[in-house]
Amino acid sequence: MGMGAQKWSMIAESPFPWEREAVDFLRENLPDWDSWHVWSNFEFVDDEGKVNEIDALVLSPRGLFLVEIKSRPGELSGRRP
Repeated sequence: MGMGAQKWSMIAESPFPWEREAVDFLRENLPDWDSWHVWSNFEFVDDEGKVNEIDALVLSPRGLFLVEIKSRPGELSGRRP
């Protein structure tokens, strides 16, 4: 079903096709439940004046997750300890 527009805040559209594809994947696969929200493609300035980009920030019942999108081919996997 995918996440609805009320729970998704795209601040800016990415100029990179791989980032747009990954953000679309998140939007299509994250649940459209009240306790979820996503902010994507935004920047902030840190205490030293450096601009930092956030690809996606996901708020879920399990916590707040920062998603960094990369364009390297392959598969990343892992397991919980």
